[in-house]
Amino acid sequence: MTKGQGNNIKTDLVLGIVFILTNFLCFNLFKMVDTKHIDLSGVEFISIKDIIENTSLQLPRRLIHIQTKLIERELKQNISLKQVSVTRQILPFRLKIDMQAREPVAYAEKIELDNRTKGFIDADGVFIDRKYFDLKKKAIFPIKVLGWQEEYKHFISSIINNYRNIDDLEVININPGGFLILEEKNLPKIYLGYETQDIKIKLNLISDIKNQLKKQKIQKNFKSLDLTDPNNPRLKVFIP
Repeated sequence: MTKGQGNNIKTDLVLGIVFILTNFLCFNLFKMVDTKHIDLSGVEFISIKDIIENTSLQLPRRLIHIQTKLIERELKQNISLKQVSVTRQILPFRLKIDMQAREPVAYAEKIELDNRTKGFIDADGVFIDRKYFDLKKKAIFPIKVLGWQEEYKHFISSIINNYRNIDDLEVININPGGFLILEEKNLPKIYLGYETQDIKIKLNLISDIKNQLKKQKIQKNFKSLDLTDPNNPRLKVFIP
């Protein structure tokens, strides 16, 4: 055998291996994915059944036809996951779904079409359905958010984070029309009103007014603080 013939055999061998491997990978890419081919990680209390019920994923389905980005968006929206990564894996043949849950900071409930749903919210004001939270943690939160609405999550987040190191806030109440009311331990009602674009101004006013009362050593049984007009705050006391 000449040197040239030996090189040709090696080349043919390499090409043959590449051809076989390519066909094998292509074959796997078009194989049907079923529940047994799905690997979940990151969140133990979310099941494959939860994944299927909350996404457009229909099984069995060819691996190549699974829309990974769409499933990621659907899981973030429908199960309120913080991060989701859906990956097609050819070798070994799997569909991998890695999830990161949100960390609740308060109890919450929302009403949609007369249906009341109980759950939690995280520091971003995102609602987490009770059934998608690990109830084994038995967490206790000092704050409740009543009447949660999607359009108010950023304002709820601002309020929650403003009270992060202050153990005063008990309830954030949003009525169906969007009127915001806070309830503190020593201030039963703080009316923030409908105009929430100036939420930071109103939250700063709460701190300023409470600090002034503390400095002046005013100890009265306060009934409410009306900040619907931040230029004209009104503080009411209980009259025996």
